[in-house]
Amino acid sequence: MLRKLALIIICLGLAVAAVGCYGENPKGPDKTGEQKTAEVMDEFQSLIERDSQKDTIVEEVAAFIENNIKHVSREDASKMVNEFEKLQKEYLPQLENMFFNEELQAKIYNEYESITKPSTIKDPALKELITKTKNSGYRVETAEGTYFPIIDYEFYKKYRDHVTADLQDYIDIMAVESNNVPAKDAALVIGWDEIVKRALNQERFINTHSGSEKIGEIRQLYQKYITFILYGCNNTPLFSYDTKTLNPQAREAYLNAVANNGNSELLKDLEEYLNVVIKNDNKLTSQVEEYRNSLLNKYIPEQNS
Repeated sequence: MLRKLALIIICLGLAVAAVGCYGENPKGPDKTGEQKTAEVMDEFQSLIERDSQKDTIVEEVAAFIENNIKHVSREDASKMVNEFEKLQKEYLPQLENMFFNEELQAKIYNEYESITKPSTIKDPALKELITKTKNSGYRVETAEGTYFPIIDYEFYKKYRDHVTADLQDYIDIMAVESNNVPAKDAALVIGWDEIVKRALNQERFINTHSGSEKIGEIRQLYQKYITFILYGCNNTPLFSYDTKTLNPQAREAYLNAVANNGNSELLKDLEEYLNVVIKNDNKLTSQVEEYRNSLLNKYIPEQNS
């Protein structure tokens, strides 16, 4: 009896050990998982190679990624999201053309409060367009009395946990941009402190992810913010057109920012810039303009070439 019981215990121990070894799968995904990944990526490739002018392609790709991103690696997930963004950019002019007619603009104006909730839109044609716009990862923006679509990077948040670290940071930066655009009607619509904050996040991305596929897009965005910092906008100039005096809100925001510049090269340069401005009684003198041009040439060399 004892011998029989001992044999049972030994067999159970071997069974548990076997389950432990195979269950952990230290070598990575099993063949079934690899096959699923390959199938998803093959299907995705076939989908994006279809006629990109087909007006449902972006919406279809968005739905495909949402349903399948959990089956692939971070690298493959990032490839899908990058391709989706490319499709969005390619399709955007076509979508813009659908918005740019007087009748539709009037409809949007009459129902603008409902734009964020397509289910409440009364006009059937407008409801269909806005629903497709939203499902395709765009949102409706307005400037100078005109309504138009832009890429909605908040839409990308559903993909964020599945992609690589650089793309996660890219999504965070771009979502801030699309959720609250920095300028409208040639005027800044965010504070000077927010301008600096966004520029610092972009600088951090450039320093952290220099090899990222998104480095070009962030560099371009960073240069736009450098221009905001140094000049402001046409209708929100850093220096008054009449008195040539530094905007007091900008001065306060910049002084607060440089109080603890850490390792930021931008903040160190901004501090030196402020020193020159303060020495010139907060006025845009030839000395200040010369120093500003040197900074512009440093950060955006092609603009002065």
